[in-house]
Amino acid sequence: MNTTRRTLLALSASALTLAACATATVASLASDVQLVDSGAQSLASAITKIANVPAALASQIEGYLTTIDTGAAAVAATGTAGTATVVQQIVAAVKALVPIVMPLIPGGSPLEPVADALLSMVPALLAYVGITGASATVPVYTLDQARQILRAAAK
Repeated sequence: MNTTRRTLLALSASALTLAACATATVASLASDVQLVDSGAQSLASAITKIANVPAALASQIEGYLTTIDTGAAAVAATGTAGTATVVQQIVAAVKALVPIVMPLIPGGSPLEPVADALLSMVPALLAYVGITGASATVPVYTLDQARQILRAAAK
């Protein structure tokens, strides 16, 4: 079996994420979804301030933010009922939002880690609801690092 170093790192990161989520609670999920929501809102707000975002793109970004925000409110309100579907919608919105805003972020901007932290949360969110191996997203940050970056972005 010829396994590359990158594959091993990706598998290790996924295993660590799953291990971290093994004792996850509904409150942990709600907290992390709220961090993703506030981080996405902060990222989009900063992007619209530094870049001349065309109206159609701004509308698309707003749609993804609405999906994330509505999903975060649903997770907080429902506990576990229907959470997997809602989390999948949030993850889909994050995975669609980040590639749209990344080209608008100036190189070396403090917004880059926020975008990477959002994507780094994806495997953990899916793992919270029992979905494993579904995400091709390889986290740039550990779950704790991503949380710290998103908390700082929300301030």
